[in-house]
Formats: sequence, C-alpha cells, structure tokens
Amino acid sequence: MPTTILVTAAAVLTGCGTAHLSSPTAAPPPSMEQIGTPVDQALPSAILELPLTDASGKTVRLADFAGRTVMLSDNMTLCQETCPMDTATLVQTARDEDATADRDRVVYLSVTVDPVRDTPVQLAAYKKLFTPPPANWKTLTGSPAVVDRLWTFLGVWRQRNPIGPGASPKNWRTGQPLTYDIAHSDEVFFIDAHGHERFLLEGPPAAPKGSIPPAIYRFMSDTGHKNATSPPTSAWTEAQARKVLGSLVG
Repeated sequence: MPTTILVTAAAVLTGCGTAHLSSPTAAPPPSMEQIGTPVDQALPSAILELPLTDASGKTVRLADFAGRTVMLSDNMTLCQETCPMDTATLVQTARDEDATADRDRVVYLSVTVDPVRDTPVQLAAYKKLFTPPPANWKTLTGSPAVVDRLWTFLGVWRQRNPIGPGASPKNWRTGQPLTYDIAHSDEVFFIDAHGHERFLLEGPPAAPKGSIPPAIYRFMSDTGHKNATSPPTSAWTEAQARKVLGSLVG
C-alpha cells in the first residue's frame, strides 16, 4: 500500500471507507507533499472505455474526457455515513472551480458502488438535491459487472452487508426499507488530461458547513452526523482538492 502523507495510510472503513493498488511516484512535488498520495498510472483502454450511465440514461466513458482533468469519487446515494460528505465536498469544489478560468478543463464524476439501487432515476433525484448542480458534475452508474471492474482496478474495497429486519432505514426517495448496506473504502482519484491517474485522496473529507442537502442530512445516521460535524484531523478538504486540480491543470 502506498504511504499517504496527510491522510491515514488505511482509510477508515465505513458502513456506507483499503488498500489502493497504485504506486506513489518517487519524488512528489514539494507543493503537494502535505496533501495525499501522488501516483502515476496510465489507465488501460479497457478501463477508459467501460460503458457507464449518467442520470439521464446516456452512456458515458472515461475516454470521453480525454484532454480534461477528472476528479473521480466513489459513492452511493443511500449511504448514511461518509458519502454525503464526499459528494458535498466534490460538488463545492466544482462550484468554486467554475468561477475560475479552468472551469472547462475539469470534470467531476461521482460513480456509485451500489449499481443495483443507484439507477439513473435515483441518481437524477440525488443530483437534484444539490441545487444548483454544477454543469460539469456527473453522477454515474452502470451494470454491476462494469462498476465492479472499475472499482476493482482502482482498488476500492467493497462489501455487501445485510441489514436486519426492524432496524432498516428507508430510501430517502421512495420510502422503501433498505435490506442491505455496502461498506466501502473512501477514495478520490485525480486523472490527468492524458488518462493517467495522478493523485489519490483517501478517507472522508471535512465537508464545508451547510453543503450537505437537508434531505440527505436527515437520512444520515448518528455516526454520519458525527462525521459531518466533527471530522477527523486527517480529513481532506475542498481547498486541498483544488490545490491538486491546480497542479494538474496548471
């Protein structure tokens, strides 16, 4: 496992965070040495061409974003612990970057680890909660085989766990009881304009205050509320994500 510099070497495993498969570069740039893990791994065409699906039902591939920097986060819309923080921080990063000259050079992707429940309809409802959603932010799903292949390649750990009867939360959109949870590691990947993975942030972020939509905050568990209000000192921040983007785009 590569050694992260700011975040913990093993990301916290959450109910809704671990090893990463890439190797750090030998000499990270001095300006980045207090943020996360530099990597340099070319994504093979088999991964770049995986057919994902956006909230409108359109097929999207990582290869579509050649020439642009990609900030890629694993998440699920029915997570009660850390995914809301990940998404909120990614969205706020996108909103702030939209005000810069680099706004057309970066795309932000939230790809589910729960493709069975995260249908395009579910993703569209989730995206609508983050009003106004940034124009260059996409919520993506895909077939279980495609999603599994992507996250296995990138080293995101996942485990499906049953939820016992009588204790199940309900889908914030449909009201249907949830019968399982997916524990997974929390990572954010930065892919450069040439299709190389270049940077990794591990663990949950310190989400900007007020950035989690009320409907999602109500859905979160007590543990999720604690994570949001008292993030660990190792949590990465929006400012750090923007610093990574600035390094890659600039």
